[in-house]
Amino acid sequence: MAPTPPESPFAAGPKNFLDHPGGPGPFGALMDEYARAAEDFCRTVEGLPAGALDWERPSDDPDTASVRFLCAHVCGAARRYADYIRAARGLQHESSFVFAPAELRTPADVREKLAEMLRYSERAIAGLENATEAEITALAFKVRWGPTYDPEMILEHGIVHLLRHRRQLERWPR
Repeated sequence: MAPTPPESPFAAGPKNFLDHPGGPGPFGALMDEYARAAEDFCRTVEGLPAGALDWERPSDDPDTASVRFLCAHVCGAARRYADYIRAARGLQHESSFVFAPAELRTPADVREKLAEMLRYSERAIAGLENATEAEITALAFKVRWGPTYDPEMILEHGIVHLLRHRRQLERWPR
């Protein structure tokens, strides 16, 4: 009899980023890693001093001029990545979703909204668990910044996006 794997740390409680952690196959693995990256990002935001959402720094990119705007960028991007998948699958989607920074009043709001976006991503890939490589690559789409991705690649990009911005917050000038 095979040992029972431990329950995912994302399975319950306030850290819940997924409705179905530990899913099968490559998409289950990607979503678990996406949730892990989201947890790390949120823990970093929550570890900043009070008032840090309002910290600003000089930047040519308005998405990175303040901690609040950076967090809104991360939440909005997660939603847009899922919408790319949904569009490729012929599912209802929003072609140019914009997340309002004003929705993030506290670090807890970042966790709540990012969890909402990851659950939306989970629903975008529902039914792809047993898809073949050919079926996945047939869902390829061009992203607004140029390259062509498929659902697996955009989820990988989403994970690294969270990691990069977590690192950026860890090095934010104080």
